[in-house]
Amino acid sequence: MYSDEVQIGPETVMTTLYTGPDSHYGTKGLRKVTHESPTTGAKTCFTFCYAAGNNNGTSVEDGQIPEVIFYT
Repeated sequence: MYSDEVQIGPETVMTTLYTGPDSHYGTKGLRKVTHESPTTGAKTCFTFCYAAGNNNGTSVEDGQIPEVIFYT
């Protein structure tokens, strides 16, 4: 969780670095996830991209992001 709210506009690329002890990770993840608001019909799309460098054995499909919590 971020200590402060983070506002992200359309077509914004956000890079986040996670640090800490080894943890469990998910498999068979999706590169792109789209959510459609049940009340407004607005669509929000999350696209996860490969980052070059030391990824500690993780990838887009096998990574350490258990969930994304957001609101519109």
